[in-house]
Amino acid sequence: MQGTWNTREIVRVFNGIGALVVFGVIFGAYGFQFILLEPPCPLCLLIRLGMIATGFGLALNALYGPRPLHYGFALLGSIFGASVALRQVLLHVVPGTGSYGDPVFGFHLYTWAFVVFMTMIIAIAVVLFFPAQFEVPNKRAAAKIPPIVKKFAVFVVAVGMFLCAANFITTLLECGAGACPDNPTKVI
Repeated sequence: MQGTWNTREIVRVFNGIGALVVFGVIFGAYGFQFILLEPPCPLCLLIRLGMIATGFGLALNALYGPRPLHYGFALLGSIFGASVALRQVLLHVVPGTGSYGDPVFGFHLYTWAFVVFMTMIIAIAVVLFFPAQFEVPNKRAAAKIPPIVKKFAVFVVAVGMFLCAANFITTLLECGAGACPDNPTKVI
């Protein structure tokens, strides 16, 4: 039996794509850490947590269908991440204070993170204007969810869980059980 595509299923797919984009940012940060040998600072590690929380909120929408609770989780992750990223931008905005890491297309990663978080906050706010995504179909329609949507959602959640575990392990290896060094000089 072929599944049907309704607004809810399309929104699930777009949430999954959004989660993969956010998770891709974290993979990019790991590229800087392990390929370009730029260890993350403590604020960078907190920015990663905000990205993971944002991605998980969207991934939950992909897995279980769009719910205001999931958007709220993603929104809180974005607000947390934007706050940390803005703090780091403000630490380096004064001339002569230096910066952390090499710039990418003219901006440092923490500046790009702030842009990504603000974009996510605006995108989530706009998406919440469309209530049709929250209409739960009857049981018969719910049983017709295209299998590819379910498989894609499980893949997205698996990527998020992998990143969550990787972030925990790499942070533990970098910082140990104590506080992280303010200006790390070596990659684990």
